[in-house]
Amino acid sequence: MPMIINSVRPWARMQAGVSMLEVLIALVLITTALLGATALQITGLQNNRSAYYRSQASLLAYDMADRLRVNAGYALANSSAYAFHSENDPLPSATSCITDINGCTDGSLRDQDLREWAENFKDVTGIGHDGADYRPLLPGGVGSVTASGSLYSITVSWDEVDWNVGGGSNKSTESKQFSLDFNLTD
Repeated sequence: MPMIINSVRPWARMQAGVSMLEVLIALVLITTALLGATALQITGLQNNRSAYYRSQASLLAYDMADRLRVNAGYALANSSAYAFHSENDPLPSATSCITDINGCTDGSLRDQDLREWAENFKDVTGIGHDGADYRPLLPGGVGSVTASGSLYSITVSWDEVDWNVGGGSNKSTESKQFSLDFNLTD
């Protein structure tokens, strides 16, 4: 019988473990993937928050538009009757004509509309006089109503904190705005 000599076969010399370099490369790849997933999560959360604020601003603008439509005769008779800026203008008197047995006059309904709408932007009723209970619907929110004849413009603006990756800081505050323009008819 012929004698078999043990020759070195390439497939027979298999590595028994992984080298430190391979472990470091795998660690870098996993870390990069996790950081990418985290960045996607942060971006998703930021976009969801931004969409929520836009939705709230839209609801506020359409709320005031509906209030104007209900009291259209009064608003059209004096186009500046509903002109209002939540930061600069004084609040109308605290009346609640809805529960009054005699009902609302057009002027008292206007006062109640503006007062209730302003509550979304600042503490009107005094529940947050200690600074703890009141929170505006939108951070830094400001609402305004302007009119030119029968053309009304309702603007809601707010502040958003965004990640500022390219800048010198981690965050930047940006002012956002939602505007609704419509023609009021009686």
